[in-house]
Amino acid sequence: MLQQELAKSGQASQGVAFSKHAISRAQERGIEVTPDLMDQLAGSVIRAQAKGATNILAMDTEKAFIINVPSAKVITAITQEEMKENVFTNIDGAVFL
Repeated sequence: MLQQELAKSGQASQGVAFSKHAISRAQERGIEVTPDLMDQLAGSVIRAQAKGATNILAMDTEKAFIINVPSAKVITAITQEEMKENVFTNIDGAVFL
C-alpha cells in the first residue's frame, strides 16, 4: 500500500525516492508517507545539497529518515521511540523537517 501511495504522490517528480529497505521499514513502523512529507524530504535534500552534505538525518519530533543526498534516496525510516535507542553514524548533516 505504501508503494502505491509513493507512486500516486509522484515521488520521482518531487526529487526524492525510497529504497526498498526504507519502504519496508516505514511500513513496519507505521510511518505514513504523505505528499506533504515527500515535499519536506525533497526540501531537506535541496538544503543539504547546498551545504555539500552527502548523508543526512532528516527528522521531526515523531520520525526520522536517513537520506543519501547525491541519489536523493531515503535509506531508512525510524520512529521517535527508536530514535532514543540509536546512534546515527555515517551522516554529515542533520535537517529538521
